[in-house]
Amino acid sequence: MRWLPILTLSLSLLVACDQGSTGQQMIAYEVAGAPEASTGFVDDRGWEITLTRAELSVGPLVFCSHQPTFLKSDSLTDCGQVLGEWGAAATWDLLADGNSPLGTLSGITGQIHSAQYDFGWNWPSGQAAPLWRGEAGAASLSIAGTATKGAVTHAFDFTLDVEPRGAGLYTVAGLAAEGTPDATTAEVVLTASARKILRYIDFDRLEEQAEPFTLTPGSALENQLRLGLTTGTPVTFTWR
Repeated sequence: MRWLPILTLSLSLLVACDQGSTGQQMIAYEVAGAPEASTGFVDDRGWEITLTRAELSVGPLVFCSHQPTFLKSDSLTDCGQVLGEWGAAATWDLLADGNSPLGTLSGITGQIHSAQYDFGWNWPSGQAAPLWRGEAGAASLSIAGTATKGAVTHAFDFTLDVEPRGAGLYTVAGLAAEGTPDATTAEVVLTASARKILRYIDFDRLEEQAEPFTLTPGSALENQLRLGLTTGTPVTFTWR
């Protein structure tokens, strides 16, 4: 059952190529995660954030021909033609010195307009519950560090799991991603912004909590972190 999405894609790609009408070719290229640009930044509320750990589980992932629009209710979940699929997941160290190899993606040539992906958890159609595709012992997001403003310093250590909303749906869908991979494409590089991921966390309101700050399931803090991870394009894609 684990390889069904990849098998389904491979069969559909073979059919497309056998038809000979699209001129598309089957291709494969690597998926890599770029390091965080800086371990420190100042958030919108004036807190100086210093990261000591930032690990993100990404995948499964598909690239789509569909160009999302908010004018149709189903536009964000519509993929159109699947132009690439990575059916696995891997944990990406955002604080690594260089790019982190994550896996190999199979696809076909064509104009990509959007992406759909999960954070380690995936819910295939027909399954009663989500399945963990990531590395053993990992979570969707594990991020730790300190937040400093003036003479006040808070420590935080957040671990978050994010599951898809339902069977057959990706956690993030309809994300704009423009690329035209071809036979010369070596990799797609994922870039993540810890600043965007943490942007809804208000450290001014957490001063009464025990430190390091952690997440309580169902809490406002957990919802703020989930919103930061799943909205506002904290993950972007570059083909090269």
